[in-house]
Parts: sequence; structure tokens; C-alpha cells
Amino acid sequence: MAFENLEPKKVFHYFEEICSIPHGSGNLKKISNYLVSFAKERGLDVSQDKELNVIIKAPGSAGYEDKETIILQGHMDMVAVKDDDADINMETDPLRTGTDGEYVWAEGTSLGGDDGIAVAYCLALLDSDDIPHPPLEVVITTNEETGMFGAAAIDLSGLKGRKLINIDNEEEGVFITSCAGGARVYSELPVTRKIAGGKRISVEVSGLLGGHSGEMIIKGRGNANIILARTLLEALDNAGFCIESISGGVADNAIPSSAAAQIVIADKDIAAFKESVSSTETDIRGELEGKDSDLKITVKEEDGDSAEAMDSENTRKLLQLICSMPDGVQAMSADVEGLVETSLNLGILKTTENAVTIEQSTRSSVESSKDFLIRRIRTISESYGAKVTVSGSYPGWKYRPKSDLRDHMVKVYRELYGKDPKLEAIHAGLECGILSEKIEGLDCISIGPDMEDIHSTGERLSVESAANVWEYLKAVLAKF
Repeated sequence: MAFENLEPKKVFHYFEEICSIPHGSGNLKKISNYLVSFAKERGLDVSQDKELNVIIKAPGSAGYEDKETIILQGHMDMVAVKDDDADINMETDPLRTGTDGEYVWAEGTSLGGDDGIAVAYCLALLDSDDIPHPPLEVVITTNEETGMFGAAAIDLSGLKGRKLINIDNEEEGVFITSCAGGARVYSELPVTRKIAGGKRISVEVSGLLGGHSGEMIIKGRGNANIILARTLLEALDNAGFCIESISGGVADNAIPSSAAAQIVIADKDIAAFKESVSSTETDIRGELEGKDSDLKITVKEEDGDSAEAMDSENTRKLLQLICSMPDGVQAMSADVEGLVETSLNLGILKTTENAVTIEQSTRSSVESSKDFLIRRIRTISESYGAKVTVSGSYPGWKYRPKSDLRDHMVKVYRELYGKDPKLEAIHAGLECGILSEKIEGLDCISIGPDMEDIHSTGERLSVESAANVWEYLKAVLAKF
């Protein structure tokens, strides 16, 4: 057990147990059943719905039985990404956790601190008999990372609580009070294939940082899907070829760090193709200098001298469509300095036999701007003959001018640390907006410990910060 000597011991015990159960979005049956079993073994009231959401209710501790019920909330799924050379199946294998005592991580993969640490905090609370707390309603949702589908489906009509602490923030001492809304947009371009003769070549974009498309979009990091399409489109000016397949990214809300295409090209055009790719790589490396410095574009000749590939017309159309898409920051907030107002991320490229699908995450704190951005994507896509669908749309979470919960948590923070926390709006999406629509008058706030590079293989969770937030959370509950 990599975390057995870390404090708080019970929190890291449960966090490591969670890491041992594969729980990428859409692969949640085992982790959901684990939570249900945990509650039943302790005689707690538990429910599990068809979306695998879990609600666990616990009475108040001695002397707190008649206090107001508090809702603690997080999500059980993680963005499951791995390094290209990582020998691990994230649908079946446990994470290979590691620590140096200062941080915890997973070798070659994302860690899932977002939002496994929330689940670990809740389990540690529910498994303790010496922590003072009011009655608790623990709400653990599913598939937050792929569109907040669990939160959208969950029935909260049986809850008594009207104050909700969301534990899905990644910066200690920062309290989130509002967030952007978003949606997922799919553009499916039909393609026609034929047998193409020539050399089979693979082109791979790698070495990029990636990261959460809400938190990191402002950093200007490279998008591997767009870089790949640009590289190939520019090469078409000098060399004819046909695309066999193109793919990249693992989640719409993670900036893709790698992408790859397989093409078929005539022998006479290979030299010009490689020269063009090298030139484009040099250009883009210069554009990303200081933001994402380790871009690498690799060209490799494969076995075989023919393949069923898209025809030349479809090849050009596809690349033009991808390169025409807006991407990254579209507008900054006029009200909050440094806050992204509207953005999008071309997170996934996927090739099937008859189509290529482009999956994008759109975000905005202004609903009309989000809607117009979706319209822009639809207009561009349809002009190239692609079919567009929208799913997973979720509302923003509006700032609440009067919040008894916020006042209480700020007061406790000030008492503990002698200073005020930062109150912020964020560009990333949180479930508070959806949940607020389900419970009239719900008062929410979001907290969490320090994490770096979530949704990427560089993800790390600070041990000291996890302990600090644990102590703070206990104090908040004890002082209700």
C-alpha cells in the first residue's frame, strides 16, 4: 500500500482503495457497488439509482442529532488517461499509485484526485465515531466528467439538506461560488473509402502537456488534434495522400496531448511530405514556445503498400473542417479579471468505417454565448456535410448574493487561519448548477485541496493540502 504512512491515515486509506477500483467515466459499476457495500456494512441508509448514483445518509453524532442536515457532494468517476507507452488497462487494472510524502500520483496515468479525494473524505467521515458532525447526506454522482449525466438524472426529492458542500475544487483556500455552463457537441462527417495504393505511413503528435480544458484552456497549450490536422492539411499543398484513420484525445474536457493518423501516399511524394511535416513542426514549436515546449511530430513508414482509405476529396474536406473549427479561449470576462468567459476544446477525434467524429466541449458563463458558440460549430460542420448533435448541456451556477453557508465557512476559515479565503468564479463546470435546480433554495459552495494537472498523466495531489482541507472540513461540520 503506497499511502499507508500518509496522514490523515483514514482519508488516504480510502483514497487508495478507490484507486484500486477502475472508475473511469462510463466504467462505474464496481465503484458504485463498493460505495453501497460500504454503507450497508455500517448500517447506514443508502440508495443507488439506475445511473449508479449513490446517496448515503448518516445521523448526527452525539449532541448534533437535531442540527440542520448538511449535504456533502462529489463524483465517483475520473478522467482515465494514460501515457502512450503505459502498459495498463484502465478499464480493468488498478492505478499504480506512488508518493514521495509530499505528493501522490499514479505511474503513467491520471490519478483521479478529481474527484476521488471527495469520496475519500466522505467515507472517512462516515467510518468515524469520534468526529462531531450534524446529520449528513452524502451524494456521490456518476459520469460528471462526460457531461454531468449522473447529476442530471439523480432524484434529490428525499433529501432534507438545503446546504451543500461540493468537494470538487483543486485549490486550497479558494472557495468557488459560481461556475460556467457547458455542453458537448459532436460533428460526424461521413466519409467514402476506396482501395488506395502506395506506402502506408503513420503520423503522430506527442509530447504536449494536455490538461483540464476548463482550468488550463487559458494557458494556451497545444491541442494535438488540431496540430495533427494542420500538419496534414499543410502537407497536402506539396504531396497527395489519403487518410486511412485519424484519432486523438480521450475526453472532450481534456486538452488532447497526443493524436495520430495513418495515411497512404505514393512513393514519389514521401520526401516532400516529410519535409512539409518537419517545417510545420518547427513553426508550431515556435508558436508554443514558453507554453507547451515539448511538441514532437513523428513520421513512420509502416508495413503494406495499400489500404482502404478515404478518397482524396474526403481527406481534404475532413482536414479543412477540423482546421476551420474555433478552439481555445473565445472571450474573457469583463467583470472578473483573468476569468475565461467562453471557450471550447476539440477533445476527441474518432474514425469509424464510414465517418469521422469530432467531439468538442463548449463552456461559457453567459448562456447566450454558449448557445451561439454551438451555433457556430453547427454552421461550420454542416457547411462541410457533417451531422451535428448536442448532449450533456448543463447550466452555469449563478453567484448567490446572500449565502449563510458561505458566511459560515468563511468565518470558520478565518478562525482557523487568521485570514479570509479567496472567493472565486471558475470557468470549469461544477454540478452545483444542476443540483441547485433540483432543490429550491439550495445554498452551495465548492472547496478542495491542491491538485496539479488534473485530467492528465502529470496529475498530483498535495498530501499536506489534503490534510489541511480535512481538518478544515471537520471544523466546519463541528461548528454548525
